[in-house]
Amino acid sequence: MPASSITGRHGTRWRWGSTNIPLGYTFLIVNIGTKSCVLQGYPYEVIFSTASGVPVKVSISHQSNVLYSQPKAQRVVLRPGGVASFGISYPNDNVSPPSKPATCIATLIDFRLPARSSALYSFEFVLRPIDFCQTIREVTVTPVEGHAVPQT
Repeated sequence: MPASSITGRHGTRWRWGSTNIPLGYTFLIVNIGTKSCVLQGYPYEVIFSTASGVPVKVSISHQSNVLYSQPKAQRVVLRPGGVASFGISYPNDNVSPPSKPATCIATLIDFRLPARSSALYSFEFVLRPIDFCQTIREVTVTPVEGHAVPQT
């Protein structure tokens, strides 16, 4: 299946309190091709980077948190027009002023989907700046799930 057969979108997840702080992103995967594909497991090679493309070091874990649960990774058959999703969350970074220099402020995320031909399914998204300098550098990733919203 050609790489153009799968497309991705992302949206912000919020935790409500005295302020609205995005603590994660939900990624929607849509098969826009004419053939089915199979995804199983977690997105991998998850890389956060600065606006200039310098990687920001973070640790990746697979555990439930306030935004997402951690269901067991299952085989997802993505038929033409089918949707799947996964979530990525990170610590509250609502601190000010922002870090200087901005070597820990991530504005980009890259990842690969867990598919047989995973080299074909590499994505990059622009994010709201995440200041990893002032928080613990831990990111939680959920497995790909066969519906439009990861389990919460």
